[in-house]
Amino acid sequence: MKKAIQIFSIFVFAAALAGFVWFLIPAWWHALNFAGRLGIAVCLLLMAGALFFRRILSASRSSKAARRFFIAALIIFCAGASWSFAMTCFIVSQKAQKPPESAPAIVLGSMVNGTTPSADLQARIGKASVYLKSHPGAKCIASGGQGPGENISEADAIKNALISDGIAPSRIITEGLSRTTFENLQNTGNILNKHGFGRRAAIVTDEYHEFRACSIARSLHIEPYAVPAETPWYIVSSCWAREVLALTNYFLFIG
Repeated sequence: MKKAIQIFSIFVFAAALAGFVWFLIPAWWHALNFAGRLGIAVCLLLMAGALFFRRILSASRSSKAARRFFIAALIIFCAGASWSFAMTCFIVSQKAQKPPESAPAIVLGSMVNGTTPSADLQARIGKASVYLKSHPGAKCIASGGQGPGENISEADAIKNALISDGIAPSRIITEGLSRTTFENLQNTGNILNKHGFGRRAAIVTDEYHEFRACSIARSLHIEPYAVPAETPWYIVSSCWAREVLALTNYFLFIG
């Protein structure tokens, strides 16, 4: 029994250490967000629990209060892990789709560092550029407002980068007021109507973001076609963790 407990503790510690490093990687690129810090905190707690697992078991056997606390903590952890797994299943369920030839591209914004697109926004811009070059008759709606630390709106950053990559300015319409994914799609939906583009659109965003973006689009009577950009590996942990929280908010309060 003692050997089994020791093996289990080593396994949990190793898994938590790997998770700790994975969540810490974005910090090197100054991309560590709240969700990533939360992941780090959970991993540290697991590592501590693994190191002191024998003492925890001993305390829970000798104290009723300690046993109740241990069981409650275990239930909370298992519930959180199960919920995160369920949200991950939703995230990966959204597959890439082939839009109609003339469908406009809606490029959803992300953080801008001064005037420079962040890594995930650059990925979205690159995917949008490929799409627009392969669909020469399609227009583009660049969507995203200006937040703290941003000298220009996310929409303008998208437009500037696309123009630098050879996309004609006349093909790009900017929507620079939105602050959330819901506002992105609500405002771009109005632009679709204003310009007579119809209600079909290619949604260009990171792969982890496509499920929620397309779900919101459908709720606004936009027919979405997912055109996902590949998220740079070194920020995946923070982006993915943040999306789990965002999806939780979507399902519980918005959707």
